[in-house]
Amino acid sequence: MKRPLLLLLCCVLTGTAVSCLSDGSGKYKTPVEMPPKVEPYTVEEGTFDVNAVRSNINLKGMHFDLPQPLSDLDKGWSYELYDRKDYGLEEGSGCARLLYKGDEVATISLENCYTGKEGKSVIYSVSIRNSDCSIYGIIPLETKAEDVERLLGAPDEEQKTDDPFMHVYSYGIINGTDSNGVVRGQSIVVDLNEKGIVDFVKITYSDISGELMK
Repeated sequence: MKRPLLLLLCCVLTGTAVSCLSDGSGKYKTPVEMPPKVEPYTVEEGTFDVNAVRSNINLKGMHFDLPQPLSDLDKGWSYELYDRKDYGLEEGSGCARLLYKGDEVATISLENCYTGKEGKSVIYSVSIRNSDCSIYGIIPLETKAEDVERLLGAPDEEQKTDDPFMHVYSYGIINGTDSNGVVRGQSIVVDLNEKGIVDFVKITYSDISGELMK
């Protein structure tokens, strides 16, 4: 899969994060309350549990919480924003490269992301495609389709086309996007290559209460 298409999929394919809400005056109210952090745990094989999945995100050997304010990133982490116009995003949402000591690690989707105040954004989705990262034991370039199903069970949805080739497993809930372009869902998406090996993995965890879909 060519990189521009992959990046588009990482930014668009997609779980409680925060959103900036207008009070009608042009100013924005306090974001929605962040959900509690979850200590890493696993469930019985063949079962999808979004909280278990989001509690087991490993980036370059380091545990990564989701959702997470950009301001909470530890030393060594940085980000580079993509132009939201390239991905049909509105003020309030964003997409960025996540870097560790200058090396790209993941693609992240952002909520509460406004021009000039990007540092107050919240990461609500992470996409990985490097073998030194994993989500719930699923490792890009190494894990096979049968191992994904062993860990998470049969996908809730499976998409497969031959030209161009695409094979995607989806688990969990995706309710679409809100008015800012933030994906409202709690899901994991696994993209497989022609050999049935994981190409990239995307975990999304945002508010799906419905109140933000107006």
